[in-house]
Amino acid sequence: MIMTKDRTPRPDSSPINAHQSWVLRHPNTSIFIALFMLPIVALTLFFTLRPYLSTFDRSGEGDLSSSMSSPNGEYTAELYGVPYGGSAGGVTIWVDVRKTADTSASNAKSIYRAEFHGGNHLEWESDNTLRIENWSEYSNETVTLNIDEEIYDGWGWACSSLRTKDQYVRCLEPET
Repeated sequence: MIMTKDRTPRPDSSPINAHQSWVLRHPNTSIFIALFMLPIVALTLFFTLRPYLSTFDRSGEGDLSSSMSSPNGEYTAELYGVPYGGSAGGVTIWVDVRKTADTSASNAKSIYRAEFHGGNHLEWESDNTLRIENWSEYSNETVTLNIDEEIYDGWGWACSSLRTKDQYVRCLEPET
């Protein structure tokens, strides 16, 4: 309604007020978008971008399962088990390498992440080459890594992550 000079209402010629925002003209659709569509878009973006933005860091989680010093004693490799998913979940194993003289956990470098398969063993082949065994009768993620240049990610996220590109020369992942 438009008011005339004498304050009497005159019918508006257009059925929709063009000055009203889209949200006010379509309240039901706006609520539907806000409550249902935005969370779906947010979750889709999260799971799509997560591998590209992930870090290759266990963040101090997990329990130390075993550790082994390199032949020259300069490095120590530590195997950790990190549970996930509660009672229906599993265990991810991580291998961190640090200088033996440096006891700070913040200076450890993660070089291996994979699903726990049952048979785990660490073995130094040389002063900077570590063999990590992780196998079962159904799966084998055993790998030999140069600790200065290589990492292994059983999930494959670190190899495509933009945040970890400067942490390694070569990234290994399971063949698909």
